[in-house]
Amino acid sequence: MYPYKALIPLYQTILNLTKGRGEYTLAKLDVFLFRSNRKIKISYNSDFYISLPPDAHFFRYLTKSHEQHISNAISKLVKNGDTVVDIGANIGYFSAYAASAVGKKGKIFCLEPEAKNFEYLKANCDVIKNHGFNCLAYNVAASSVNGEAVLSIHQYSTYHAIEDEFHHLDKVENKQIVSTVTLDQWTQEQGIQRISLLKIDTEGHEQKVLEGAIELFSVGAVDFVILECRSNEIGDFIDKFSQKFSLHQLTWDGHKWHQSKAGSLKFKTECLLSKLLVTPNALCY
Repeated sequence: MYPYKALIPLYQTILNLTKGRGEYTLAKLDVFLFRSNRKIKISYNSDFYISLPPDAHFFRYLTKSHEQHISNAISKLVKNGDTVVDIGANIGYFSAYAASAVGKKGKIFCLEPEAKNFEYLKANCDVIKNHGFNCLAYNVAASSVNGEAVLSIHQYSTYHAIEDEFHHLDKVENKQIVSTVTLDQWTQEQGIQRISLLKIDTEGHEQKVLEGAIELFSVGAVDFVILECRSNEIGDFIDKFSQKFSLHQLTWDGHKWHQSKAGSLKFKTECLLSKLLVTPNALCY
């Protein structure tokens, strides 16, 4: 049994005192000492715990320091009763934040193609559902076509990718054939008419995901999009996509949100696209 009630506050205190130094060493020590799954409670508004694998790469999930600007944006942008679609949901960390934000009247749809990640995602969604929330997991990848694709299995489970050119190929350990769907057809099959928040984390495949959702954006069916933007190529595409569909943009530079196009920043990690104007102040912690 993992002693999360004692260890998580201790880890958070140590990292606060050291300003994050030694985090990876602490993560490896944690995995060395405890080989069982970890459980964390995402927010005070929810009464469920999700499971994390005994993997040092998930240590920041454990301490809730992983991409806090994303979890904060989810909490700020969606409300009770909303629908969230999480593309590249991994094990469901951000999906759990979304479930807490939309409440038991909302819906969370989670897409994850990689088999091991999906096992955890499905288990976590089942836990969330058992507490009265609507959380559904699908073992598919969103793309520009319906069919199949080759997924590169990375050493670290958050880096699995269809687009190899964006990754360190020396750390790819295997390949996996995965099913692909377009969001236009898939949402129609699921009866989804409006998406409050679309979260896309697909390690370089973001352009293909958006290309498969042209009809949704054409009819204004998506209110907010949070997606990774870690290359100039994807940044340029996002800028053109936003202009085409009259979307407002915020770009995260690793420290704060900017009211600017992705292409205008030399360093960027995520973008927020929205039908209505959102200011950086609206997403402050």
